[in-house]
This record gives sequence, C-alpha cells and structure tokens, in this order.
Amino acid sequence: MSSFKAPTAEAKSFGPLYLLSEWALSVHAFRRNKVPVEKKVVAAALCNSGYSYRDVSKMLGGMSYVAARDAYVSLLTSLPKEEKRDRRTVAVDGADVTVDGKAYHVWLARDYDTGEIMAFQASPDASAEDGARFLAGVAAQCSNRPLLRLGTGPNSPKGLLNLDLYFQTVTSQSLFVKLGRLFLGAQQ
Repeated sequence: MSSFKAPTAEAKSFGPLYLLSEWALSVHAFRRNKVPVEKKVVAAALCNSGYSYRDVSKMLGGMSYVAARDAYVSLLTSLPKEEKRDRRTVAVDGADVTVDGKAYHVWLARDYDTGEIMAFQASPDASAEDGARFLAGVAAQCSNRPLLRLGTGPNSPKGLLNLDLYFQTVTSQSLFVKLGRLFLGAQQ
C-alpha cells in the first residue's frame, strides 16, 4: 500500500509538485490515475534526473517500472518542445515531498514571463551535483543570462545552495559563467 504525504497548504500554493501535478491534470498527461498523480510526477522527475525505471519503482514502491516509464514518457511528451531562446527571468522553485516515508526534493524551473515549464527534476538527497545538473538543463534552454529568482522558505531549492554560489534575486551572469566553466564546457 502506498502512502503519499500531501504537501502543506503553504507549499501547495507555491510548490513545484503542486504546479506540475495541476499542469499534468490540465493537459491530461496521464490517462489512468490508479497511482496518485503526485506520485507519477515524482516518478517522472526522478526518471528525468537519470534514475532508471527500475530504480524509481524500487524507490517509490507500489509502482511498477512500466508505470514509472509511462509516467515519464507521458509527462515529457506533454511538455512544450524545448527551445533555446532569450529569457528575461527564470523562476526556480524546490520542495521536499515524502512518498512511502522517504523524502525527495523536487525542482522546477519556469519562464517567469510566460509561465512555461522549462525543466523539472527530483533527487533523493538534493546534492550539489543534482542541483548543478538541473541548472545545466535550465542553462541549455537560455541563449542569454536571465535573472534567476529562487524560492525561499519551504520552496527553497536545496542542492543549489551547496554549489558555493551566491543565490539571491540577482542576475545569474556569475552563476552561469561558473556553471559554464564547471559543467557546460563549450556552451558558454
């Protein structure tokens, strides 16, 4: 039996899991909902982070690896096509969610002006490497260096703070330059 701990009311209004779940429901990304939509979103985000379908099914429990794959493919094909373009501001949010007693951190990046979902990812430990990989995915969709707006409070994106970079509502030029040197290589 799967126990999914719903986010608090405060996290619901701002949290990436709530936004991704509501978006998935609005675009009818999932056909059947025997497994809670939030659990499917976490599974898709873990798969998007590079975990295998079998690892995700073991981590989340109560979900087959085929269900994890279907959730990942359904959510990914429902997203708008990824394109590299100028972006003025990117909003980055993060939140912890508990599934079957295990905590996961979910990240979400959206274009602040259009509300378009740019990237999403999840991690069991929200490490600096996971945060860097997430930001590299965000940087790949920006042809300029946009202003990064990071969530605070319960939506503070963990792992990003461990990158030894200065995070506030400031231009992300130094962030993307440092990430470019460390992780993006020739893209910068």
